[in-house]
Amino acid sequence: MKKKKSKLKKVVLLLFPLLVAYYIISCFFVNEIFYYNSSKSFMTYVVYGIIILTALSVVIFTITGFKCIKKNKTKNYVWYFIFLIIFIIAELFISININKISNSLSKITNTEAGYSSSIVVLKDSNIKSIDDLDDKKIGMISDSNNIEGYTLPMEVVEKEKIDEKNIIKYDNFIEMINDLYDSKIDAMFISSSYVSMFVTEDGFENIADETKVIYEKSKKAIKKQNTTGKTLNEPFTLLIMGVDSSSSSLKKSNSFNGDTLMLITFNPNTMNATILSIPRDTRVPIACTKSKAKNKINSTGAYGADCVMDTITNFTGIEIDYWVKVNFQGVISLVDALDGIEVDVPYAFCESDSKRRFGNNTIYIEKGLQTLNGEQALAFARNRHTWPAYCGKKYSNYTSNDFIRGQNQQQIVKAMTNKLKNIRSLSEVYEILDIVGDNIDTNIDKNTMITGFDTFKNIIFNSKNINSDDFIGTQRLYLSGHDNMINGIYYFEYYKQSLEEIVEAMEINLALKEPEMDKEFSFSINRPYEDKQIGKDTYKY
Repeated sequence: MKKKKSKLKKVVLLLFPLLVAYYIISCFFVNEIFYYNSSKSFMTYVVYGIIILTALSVVIFTITGFKCIKKNKTKNYVWYFIFLIIFIIAELFISININKISNSLSKITNTEAGYSSSIVVLKDSNIKSIDDLDDKKIGMISDSNNIEGYTLPMEVVEKEKIDEKNIIKYDNFIEMINDLYDSKIDAMFISSSYVSMFVTEDGFENIADETKVIYEKSKKAIKKQNTTGKTLNEPFTLLIMGVDSSSSSLKKSNSFNGDTLMLITFNPNTMNATILSIPRDTRVPIACTKSKAKNKINSTGAYGADCVMDTITNFTGIEIDYWVKVNFQGVISLVDALDGIEVDVPYAFCESDSKRRFGNNTIYIEKGLQTLNGEQALAFARNRHTWPAYCGKKYSNYTSNDFIRGQNQQQIVKAMTNKLKNIRSLSEVYEILDIVGDNIDTNIDKNTMITGFDTFKNIIFNSKNINSDDFIGTQRLYLSGHDNMINGIYYFEYYKQSLEEIVEAMEINLALKEPEMDKEFSFSINRPYEDKQIGKDTYKY
């Protein structure tokens, strides 16, 4: 009798801590799984189903535990503890993994946009702080729609009691920076991302070394949400904007260099995508300025992602559902995490490394099909110089072509998409999610991301069942045009007919327009078939 009581006492001492641990872990599990609840998604039913099953299991284990104590039989105890421990381990493992994925998704779908404005002076200036600006000429953008160029600076002017008589207003940043370099002004208000925004402009290649920041003001605001009502389970448009900056400034400042713009349409029903790279110098009306005057499309980056999106929507007529800003520095980590990407490099070239250094740090890449590492992939994405034969160590006698860079970037996107299907382990998933979370900013919210579960599932399923690398059909588009010089500034003027053909291809992929059947088709066994690149042709202007 004493032995039975002693055994019962030991069982009770073990049972109750295990049950308490199970209750706590179950609460943690339910809390983590509830992150994926969405009113618009099938996942809602899955989440509630899992929560109900978890609650039932808690009740069953509690009732069964007391029955075991009542019966006081060793066989019952053994099986009970085995199953309880298995459930505890399983729920703990799943909860930890869900928590990791949720944290990464939360970073990606962050709802706040960062704005940051700095007061910048020349490196050798005697101005050390904002207190030294008395009676100094200070440049500022005149457009009140520019938060980092006008709104934040005006807040600083008011707070620091800067005399507005000393403020000189400009219509564009380039003119203002030139006046700073020419000592026509002593300081300027500009986005804190000014280095990455203007380092690619002629004459400002060393802007980071030639200037210094003496004051900075930052604030956050809620991002403008998608207003089209589209989900990721129906045909949608996505604007990808490449940003050449450190990962910190990507989240810190809404402004960026708009040199890399790719407009993508994706149809999850057909698994087809179209990709259009928009040349940085394309001359279009800037939607977010008061005058709506025409300027280079890359200037829209100074106003933020929404301005870029609105400007492209206005000149193409294609309504953009979502935007994604991608930090080019993160491309290195992502490509390396994928163990490189396979790219057919169309020409031999050399390019600066990720820190824009040449000399011993120059990246050399030969022509042909090959696997590129992260540094090489970034160099290929940046390159827009067609060198004669092999570039060697000579940095002159080349042709600059923004179309080359656009086509290169399309190849990089396609190659990374194809490589993603080879992911096999959770550790790889976490590594990629961490890289993406640190190097991407987007207006895709959590609910939209979750409602896209079916699309993500179909993409993965499609990739496993198709042997070809091209498990997503991609149609690369080409915006043709001609060169134009206005007041000594180069612009790219697009051909209207080229844009019309591109827009038609996008509308067909978005299921907004029925395709017309090609009734004529010629084929020769002696000539390899080449898919026509829509928009690339000889047009009149």
